[in-house]
Amino acid sequence: MKLLKGIFVFIAIIAGLYALFALSPSIEIALGFFSLSFGLLAIFWTVNAYKCLSPNSSLRRYTALFLLSLIFILANSVWTTLYVIFSFSENLRYVNYILVSIIYIIFVIAAYNILFISKEFGFREQAENIKKALRKKDKSKI
Repeated sequence: MKLLKGIFVFIAIIAGLYALFALSPSIEIALGFFSLSFGLLAIFWTVNAYKCLSPNSSLRRYTALFLLSLIFILANSVWTTLYVIFSFSENLRYVNYILVSIIYIIFVIAAYNILFISKEFGFREQAENIKKALRKKDKSKI
């Protein structure tokens, strides 16, 4: 049953991609809608994960930053697609650069947050103890 479901999903995705690229006036617009669909899916899954995590946990705070970055990436994709469709003036191209700058700032904050998560959940000390024990075991074999 799972195999049949997987085959059906695969065929549906291929048919959807074919329809998207066949009906789109340009490849650039089709790729824009393609990236938008995956962006929405990523946001949907991230929101579900966020709801499952414990309130005030470091992992939930990181997930919130990840979600915020996904939202801005999606906004950038929407903007880029609209820019192509409606051929806005050249001055509005800078909106793209502003969105990308915001995305990078959020990623920097998220990376800093990962540093603290790694200290909270990291096993550096335990890994060092394991390495020492393995070295000691290897020396005793000799």
